[in-house]
Amino acid sequence: MGLAGGDKRELEALIKAVALDPTVSIGLARKMVPMQGNIEEFAYGLVSGMVIGNFIAQFQNRNGRHPDRDETADILSIMMNRMPRLRMSIMKLLNLR
Repeated sequence: MGLAGGDKRELEALIKAVALDPTVSIGLARKMVPMQGNIEEFAYGLVSGMVIGNFIAQFQNRNGRHPDRDETADILSIMMNRMPRLRMSIMKLLNLR
């Protein structure tokens, strides 16, 4: 069945909000990045995990259960389609673009 329309909009809104202002996430990444790591990749992974974790926590609070297989597939599909925008905002903030 997949995600409900409201859930899809919520996930897309989370991604959009982080993409519009990733400064907090970049700040966290700068403090946490391993010495051998790449700040851009680390920040992208950190922010991706934060978005997914936040969304799933909200989903569980609202629905009282974990997302099922179809809902998880929708989450990953939306992430795959929307995250390039986030990568570009991270690169812009880090002056890598």
